[in-house]
Amino acid sequence: MFLYVKGHKSDDFAPKLDSTAEQMEDTGEKMDAPEGGGAVSLTYSTAVTISMKDRTAQILFENPSKSTKDTVLQLTVEGQKEGQESVIAESELIPAGYKLSQMELNDDVELKAGKYEGNLNVLYYDSESGKKEVVDTKIPVTLTVNNGN
Repeated sequence: MFLYVKGHKSDDFAPKLDSTAEQMEDTGEKMDAPEGGGAVSLTYSTAVTISMKDRTAQILFENPSKSTKDTVLQLTVEGQKEGQESVIAESELIPAGYKLSQMELNDDVELKAGKYEGNLNVLYYDSESGKKEVVDTKIPVTLTVNNGN
């Protein structure tokens, strides 16, 4: 199946630190990872609440300090055609040891109240070089859109 993602940034290097990312308590040593590889441990929720009034998405995403990779999140909503999704919010860098609880919606996003299916796309970056990794993770989520709050 071909996946078309509208509005996808394909940066080869990590962006700056997300200004809304919060530092978490250090969980100790990094996970063991093979040379040239990596290891990540993520905490997340598959429920996302969107406020069109505030133009924000409330999420739960944590990249614990034991992870060996930094991340960027893309929140997508499925389109009318199978395999098509649109990026409705994208974070800046969420380093290992940081969490994110809110994302700003892209300027052109307009959604009616209701439930939608989407994904949290997790893009990985090398913590030392900042270079984008070849692997990403797609987490299916349910988006609940509220127009009044």
